Amino acid sequence: MMRVRTLEPRHRKAWDALAGRHPCSGFMQSWTWSVFKVLEGYQVLRLGLFEGSALRGGGIAYVYPSPAEAGLAVIPDGPILDWEAPDASPALQALVAALRERAAGAPLVAVRVEPRLETLPALLAGLPRAPVDLVPDGTLEVDLGPEAEMLARMKPKGRYNARLAVRRGVEVVSSADPTDVHAFYEILERTAAYHDFLLEPKGFFINLVQALTPGMGRFAFARYKGITLAAALTVRHGHMVTYLYGGHLSLFRDAMANYALHWHIMQEAAREGYRVYDFYGYVPPGTPDHPYDSFSRFKEKFGGRPVLRVGSRDVIFYDGLAQAALRAMRSAPSLPSYSPPSPSAPSPPPSPSIFSLPSPPKGERARVRGPRTSRHPGRPDRIRPRETHS
Repeated sequence: MMRVRTLEPRHRKAWDALAGRHPCSGFMQSWTWSVFKVLEGYQVLRLGLFEGSALRGGGIAYVYPSPAEAGLAVIPDGPILDWEAPDASPALQALVAALRERAAGAPLVAVRVEPRLETLPALLAGLPRAPVDLVPDGTLEVDLGPEAEMLARMKPKGRYNARLAVRRGVEVVSSADPTDVHAFYEILERTAAYHDFLLEPKGFFINLVQALTPGMGRFAFARYKGITLAAALTVRHGHMVTYLYGGHLSLFRDAMANYALHWHIMQEAAREGYRVYDFYGYVPPGTPDHPYDSFSRFKEKFGGRPVLRVGSRDVIFYDGLAQAALRAMRSAPSLPSYSPPSPSAPSPPPSPSIFSLPSPPKGERARVRGPRTSRHPGRPDRIRPRETHS
């Protein structure tokens, strides 16, 4: 019988080995990613499933501190279980119960699970689909290997443009130096300004790079005539390299710097023994109104296999949800009593109430953009914009 125990620093190596090789897990279950979440102010709960002294599974959960009456714990890329095994159900129940017991702050009303599964297991079939995913449910995975084979799997235009960028003198360099976050963020800022999307503050990326580099994180910069035209931040985990963030300038489009950038990343990852390059966010053709459509058409020029996962599911504590609703009602300000106006009197302006939506600050842009899968990997309450490719 497996038991739930808190993962301690001495378990880090064993946990990362398990998360790195398990097919249902990903980089958000790495110990390093949990360090980043601590820097971002999350409560991090690292729980292992042990059979005797052997670590068999578990999950790292993140709880964002919130003044709300209800708390939510999320397990992106997890938990790590054998989802078809007979003991999967009691293992999941034990993990969820332990999270509910150990989470600090507002009582949990749900635990959101999001293993990397392409087929929905019976254990999750009865759970409601979560309104927001932290990991894109659709992505494009490119097999890595010898350069000739990778080129052969590309679409003709992708292969041509990657070679053209080299002929035109685009140079790409990699870096694991955390101080390069400043150059990287400059590209992101200019990309965000050009395409008018919301970008996380620089402190977010400083925390991210502080946690990821020099181990898991890697920058790549594509330069042409001494100007950095495109940049990417990738994450290495298990057998996979994931394209996490990127941007490019709208200069020298005929240099094809973006093609050179990703071709370089693929070549480097293949030489280091990684087997898959994950483009991290993709929709198939025929979805012109989807925010991912334009850059999905760019990504598929590198070949790859479209992957559609089952997405996240919520384990809801209905008793906790009811109690949170009662606490919210008791703490809400009293509503003004209603008196119907006389027929001859003009209607007064509506009074503000707890149900009123405040006007956004001057100059503030809308924060809700894109589909459920466009959420930022760093926070469940923020939308992550993605780059647009030419």
